[in-house]
Amino acid sequence: MYSKLLTYLILPIILGFSQLTISQELIVTANPAVKVIARSLEDRVLLRWAVDQPYAWKKANESGFLIERITIESNGLALDNGPRIVLTTQPLKPAPLEAWENLATQNQNAAILAQALYGQSFNATPPGNSTMTMVYTINEELEQRHTFALLAAEQSWDAAKLAGWAFEDTSIIKGEKYIYSVKVAPTDEEAIKIDKSAVVAGTPFYEALPKPIELSAVFGDGVANVTWDFNLLKHIYSSYNLERSVNGNPFEKVNTSPIFNAQQGADGQSAALFYQDTITNGKAYKYRVKGFTAFGEVGPYSEEVGGMPKERLAFTPRISRKKMIDPNTVELLWEFDEKGNEAIKSFYLSRSNKDNGVYTKVVENIPVNQRKITYKGLKAINYFRITAVGKNGIESESYSSMVQPIDSTPPAPPVNITAKIDTTGVVTLEWNRNTEVDLAGYRVYRNTSKTAEFSMVSPALIKDNRFTDTITIKTLNTKMYYKVTAEDQRYNTSEFSKVFALNIPDVLPPSPPVIKSFANNAEGVAITWVPSSSKDVKAHILFKKETQSKEWLQLKVLESDTTFMDENTVAGTFAYTVIAKDSTGLESTPAKPIIVKRKGQTNTEKAMNLTAVPNRELRFIAIQWRIKNEDISEYRLYKSVNSGPLRLYRTLDKESKGINDVDISVNTEYGYGIQGVTRTGVITPIKKIQVKY
Repeated sequence: MYSKLLTYLILPIILGFSQLTISQELIVTANPAVKVIARSLEDRVLLRWAVDQPYAWKKANESGFLIERITIESNGLALDNGPRIVLTTQPLKPAPLEAWENLATQNQNAAILAQALYGQSFNATPPGNSTMTMVYTINEELEQRHTFALLAAEQSWDAAKLAGWAFEDTSIIKGEKYIYSVKVAPTDEEAIKIDKSAVVAGTPFYEALPKPIELSAVFGDGVANVTWDFNLLKHIYSSYNLERSVNGNPFEKVNTSPIFNAQQGADGQSAALFYQDTITNGKAYKYRVKGFTAFGEVGPYSEEVGGMPKERLAFTPRISRKKMIDPNTVELLWEFDEKGNEAIKSFYLSRSNKDNGVYTKVVENIPVNQRKITYKGLKAINYFRITAVGKNGIESESYSSMVQPIDSTPPAPPVNITAKIDTTGVVTLEWNRNTEVDLAGYRVYRNTSKTAEFSMVSPALIKDNRFTDTITIKTLNTKMYYKVTAEDQRYNTSEFSKVFALNIPDVLPPSPPVIKSFANNAEGVAITWVPSSSKDVKAHILFKKETQSKEWLQLKVLESDTTFMDENTVAGTFAYTVIAKDSTGLESTPAKPIIVKRKGQTNTEKAMNLTAVPNRELRFIAIQWRIKNEDISEYRLYKSVNSGPLRLYRTLDKESKGINDVDISVNTEYGYGIQGVTRTGVITPIKKIQVKY
């Protein structure tokens, strides 16, 4: 008898849930697990849990569940070894079938849950009689039992407690926080591994239930579409009731079953719940919703929304003809069944620059019997709609109709062209957007010569006031010139914009100079070279080094001269070269070096002494030198910073034997070199030293 009762109660609900079971996607983890949630109240903690996989759920129900509580905080003080209490003396299991009878006769969700636990079958029809078919049927039935059982427990706290899937802890202490862990009770027989789960709860976490939010109602002809936000409060409310008031009478529940989110969107979320209510036109309606938690709690009502459904107009106007009177005037004719005249009070004409743009009323209060209107003030492109206004305030709008007068006036040429180019040759052009309503787009032209004919680089119309071009920057051309035209929908083309000159970045180094000749005489070494042929050369730089040395010494930077006399020569063999440098800092390859041999007597480095001692307290470097040569007329002191080349720093008279260098910085390495010059012009080698300050 009781089995028949369960079948009678559950059948309508299963049929109602059939769409849900088809669309639900099962998410399977590596190990099945107990999933637990908690609700903290002011005097107790409510726990709800479920096993996430069907077969593990079945085994867990047979074993039962154990609950353990650990105190982790008391009145704001964290506890390292808080009390650990087992709250269940015996495993929690589903109550026997007989215990469900009273609740199942009053609660459909309890009937569903009892059928899922104890019913001999659960609406799973085998498609055949083979062994594989029977295995499939058993698995399918277990999945259905699992799914409907969890749904029913979600909707009924009492049924969840009777199933052994809910617990109420009334032994808590105000101000304490706890960790509750729920696990499947161990059994003697070997069973599958089911992971336990834990949740933190306690009176400090108590919060009052919030109102449902963003309730709205859109009223149509005999219908109200009611929506409210589900996603933001889905962690609190699992289902809702919708209530309705008619003409100020008391609210009554609209839905026969709880409203909940039965399907997920493609992104895994559904932002709103939706309910369509069939109602009577001409009456005032108000709606409100309240939510239900998985712990049997009922939340406060939402804010109320209201409105009145009205009957749609039976007929819709249609613009049937357009007649151009002159380039500025059009006559519009429309059709509207005269049977609908009694239901309307007027027509109005609206206009827009775009088909789907914003329409503005241009002629109002057109008589009910009128079917044409003359409009003056046409623009280059016009979209019109005629709207019938019902006596009940409902409007019926025609499709849009385009009117475009004859147009031979081109758009204005684009202005304020700007462009920038990167080091890869990508050019970005922009200009002010034209204001013509019938503008179709733009075309871009370019050339490396300002006076030659420009070539189009955008065969297709450019819809935006921005264009990206790519040019070769490894070229001898220094500029690229651009022009832009605008074009309307009648193919009228504007004049060219002003020419914009874009500077092409220089990535090609200048051509190298060529040393033409040199003269080696008593005055020194005179060098002559043919300058670089590149037009953007800013200077030529002359270098010198001893043939045995790897370090080139910069002699001179010359902006226009093509000859140089090196008077600072000593006996030895030297190499000279010259490079060209352009305005962007690019340097050519060095010219082929020349080798020059100088004769004469001079000191060797062994006869020279140089010291550099840093004084960090007084912040200077003491430099001292000595050269064994009585014929010295002056000294030349060179200096370098870090890995830079030596450069002439000071020229001192023959009496000088040292200097304190105060032009220094902390954590910097300095190089110094001393060189002597005799009265006859003979130059000693440079004695070098490195010091770190």
